[in-house]
Order: sequence, then C-alpha cells, then structure tokens
Amino acid sequence: MPPKRKSSEERGGAAKRPALQCTNKQHLYLLLDDWERGYSVRRLDVDAFEPDDAGADDLPPPERFTEPPVARIEAEAAEYESERNFVSHGTKIFAMQPGEASPAIPAFDASTLALSLCPWPFSYRQYPLPFFASAAGKLLAFTEFDAAYLGDQPPCGSKAPWSWTAIKARSPFYASQVRCYALHPDGRTLFVSAESLRSHRSGTFSLDTERLEWRRHGDWLLPFSGQAYFDAELEAWVGLCSERGDSAGHLCSCDVAPVAAEFTRPPSWKIGKEKLFRKNPQLHLGAKLVYMGRSNFCLVEFLLHKDDDHPSSDQPRRRVLDMTTFGLKYGKEGQLRTTLQRSRARKMYNRPHDYGGSLKPLAFWL
Repeated sequence: MPPKRKSSEERGGAAKRPALQCTNKQHLYLLLDDWERGYSVRRLDVDAFEPDDAGADDLPPPERFTEPPVARIEAEAAEYESERNFVSHGTKIFAMQPGEASPAIPAFDASTLALSLCPWPFSYRQYPLPFFASAAGKLLAFTEFDAAYLGDQPPCGSKAPWSWTAIKARSPFYASQVRCYALHPDGRTLFVSAESLRSHRSGTFSLDTERLEWRRHGDWLLPFSGQAYFDAELEAWVGLCSERGDSAGHLCSCDVAPVAAEFTRPPSWKIGKEKLFRKNPQLHLGAKLVYMGRSNFCLVEFLLHKDDDHPSSDQPRRRVLDMTTFGLKYGKEGQLRTTLQRSRARKMYNRPHDYGGSLKPLAFWL
C-alpha cells in the first residue's frame, strides 16, 4: 500500500477541527481581513508544512482555511497600511486602532486564546500611520505628536488599572516616516531608521527604553524594510532588504550598530544571493519576515490570486498567503544563504469588502 498522505490539517489547514488547546509550543499566527467586522486569527503549525523544492516552477494550488479561526478581533480596516495598526507584545497581539467608537483596544493572548482589553494610549483615537514596537517589556506607541508606553498588565484580581505612561522625550522623527527598526541584543535599545524631507528628521536613532532617551547615530538608514531581528548565531540583524532597487525580495544581514556612539558610520551589511519572492511579480502585494529563533525564519508573502489578475477585477477580493520556512547561515565566502531544509504552505481566503486593508501580511510568531 502506498503511504497515507497527510491530511489538509496536518499541512496547516484542517478538514476536522481538533479541540483548541493552550500550549507552550510556538505557532505562526495570521490575522486575516476575511470578516466584515474585523479580522480572524488563524494558528498554523509550521512543523506540518510540506517540504519545499526551491527550484520548482509549478506551485501547488492554495488551500482554503477549513477550520473556524481560533479567535476574531473587531477592528476597522484602515484606508491603507493596516499592518501599522497591529503589534505583538509578549504573548499578545494588539489591534491598536479598532475604531473611534471602540471603548478600548482588544488584545488576543496566544498563550490562553483569550481576548482582553487595554485602554487607548492617547486622548485622541485617530492617528494615521503610527509606529508601534515592543522592547524591554514595554509596548511603545508613537504618533506624529506624542509617544507613550504600556506597562505590565495588573495581575488577576488587582484593582490597579492597566495604563499608559507618556514619554516626555519628543521623537526625533515622524512616525509615518519610519522605514525599519530593530531591537539591539542588549534587549533595551530600540534602533529606528526614518526618512523625511526634513534632513534633521532623517537618519537612524536609538531609544534607551529604560531611560526613555533618544540618541542620533547619523544620517544613514539601516538597509531593511520593516522589522529586522537580531540572530545570535549570525551575530547580526537580519531582515528583508529595502524594497527599493534590485534588492527587493532578498534578505539582508547587517552588523549591529554600537549603542554608545553618536554620528557613527553606517554598519556594513550583506545581501543574500537568493531572491525569495515567488515569480509573477504582478501578483505580489507585500511580505513579512517572521523570526522563529536559532537562525530559523518564515517568509510570508501576500499575493493576489492568479485568476483575479485581469482587467475586470478592479478590486479582487481573493488573497493568497505563500509561507516558506528556512534556516540561514553564512557560506564559505561569507555570503548569506538559506539552508536546504525548507518547507512551505499556501493558503487562500476571500475579503468581504474592497476597501482598505493591508498590503503586507499580518503574521506573528508566538
């Protein structure tokens, strides 16, 4: 008898729904705008992905999610760049702009599969293109005018409020102009690169999240798009290259900038040889790199469905998620290379509306 094929659930989807369990094992969490009132939360086991032939031209068709989501979060879709409104902090995913009518900000806890609420960070509830980051146990929030951090959630039974604290030091950049960011391996220093027409607000800056003080490091920008991650084995920050130029779709490793130095030279970096985005660039919407620890990563690429790529589909509603896991290492000549142990999964869903949304996947490793 031929060996029994894995079920769709074992490959990251499911025909049968097992009982949801709280587990210490980390998973890939996806937030999908497939619900008219907000987002559904999907949990995937990357160990169940299929082996990936990196050189294969024929891709398997994407599968639909057949299980109900593990949770749903009510939140309005922003007109653009909805990915800016979601951030992971600890074991939670926060929907930072659920809508002006919402009394509080919903947060999904991956460790308990529970939803909780936290207060709004500012007196106003509409802040276009904000910047959020998690560092040193603080959830940091930045708008064009204000900054604040969220402290620890009070223990169960406590009467103390869960509250935000204003950061007095004014951000040296505009939140809407943040291009990339990375946490220093010291665990307390957040590096941010921002680009602005005003020269004094362009460059790379660092925030000491304990002293809440900013430092300017120079007019240069880190070479990433979005979040980069420090990997101890590579001794470098790793992220997707800036989407400008021929490096789009490649990975980049960058030496860690020194914390104490001001007006330093830009750190050296290396661009990976392989282009990781799939072919058919006309279908590509965006991508996010997720760090899984120990030089292991998952690239989540956001695509239009190939059958929606025609003139009559003004605002196609089908979205495809192409997910590939891989390891990274330096080759004999010091070049950044992916390892051969790659796996993948392809999923598809329908959006209930044609407006707003994200051009980058909302993916988190928790």
